[in-house]
Amino acid sequence: MANILLRSPYFVTVTTGGHLSAQMALTIDGTLRYTILKNATSNRTVFEIATLAKDYYTATYGGTTGGTIDTVAISYVITTFTAVDGGGTPSAQPAVTHTGYYGYSEFWSGVNQDFDPDDFELTNTGGSQIIYLPDNTAGFAWDMKSGSAFKTTISTSATSVAAASGNYTWTIERVCSAKYTPVQMRFINKNGIPQDQYFFLKSVESINTKSETFKRNLFVQSTSNYDQKSHQTKTFNKTGRKRFTLNTDYLAEAYNAVIEDIMLSEYVWIFVGSVLHPVTVVTSSLTKKTSLNDKLIQYTLEVEDANDIINNIV
Repeated sequence: MANILLRSPYFVTVTTGGHLSAQMALTIDGTLRYTILKNATSNRTVFEIATLAKDYYTATYGGTTGGTIDTVAISYVITTFTAVDGGGTPSAQPAVTHTGYYGYSEFWSGVNQDFDPDDFELTNTGGSQIIYLPDNTAGFAWDMKSGSAFKTTISTSATSVAAASGNYTWTIERVCSAKYTPVQMRFINKNGIPQDQYFFLKSVESINTKSETFKRNLFVQSTSNYDQKSHQTKTFNKTGRKRFTLNTDYLAEAYNAVIEDIMLSEYVWIFVGSVLHPVTVVTSSLTKKTSLNDKLIQYTLEVEDANDIINNIV
């Protein structure tokens, strides 16, 4: 069993001696979704399953405590054949099961990157084991132990907390924001894990709108006149979305990796007051800062609502 990162390819290679074709019966979340038959090349047949399984992933916000991790249950059975196109004598192999996380591996990590099943920090702190939280605010963190993901709850007053694996301890940096109300961001990180990041400094809300127009004829034939109160240019399909500019407090240099993670995430939410907003990260380019070059490290990110202000769901 492996923990597959669904945003990167995952290859299943069949090298059973003497086979000329192979079939994969791929089951996702308990339902047979694909039956794929391929001919072998030089006694090798390769299937890629992450792209197929990714389509069945659904992300949920998970509530203030982080809820649970949304995963995809994957299993497959390989059957080899002694002739091409599934002909000849079949030979079925034992079923293989995996868990799919909505994360990704990096290019230089190579193929089929997996978690260390006994010790892996699923919450991304850039290796610093530092978590920033507002005063009197609870939180959570995740790590891997014995092949499973474990959530560690952080109390409202904790300044350190031991990981479930017992191999390290997270330091909780409490930030007192007297002037601004911190904005909580939740994102699915590179390991497919829900993670919170708070923006403690100034936040700005704006609105972007777009529409289409056409010029219409106002002339009334029966009166040989037109209504001066009418719009000659008619607006239609008018929509708008809220946009938020968020600022972090000063961060450890290791948090460059976390900011990068947010920018590459496909699922991001923010709380504005008591309202949860699904958002997309608008910021597409950012220069990484270092303590040597920049002394203090602080970032500004821009996000936009993933939904229009006007309810147009049909």
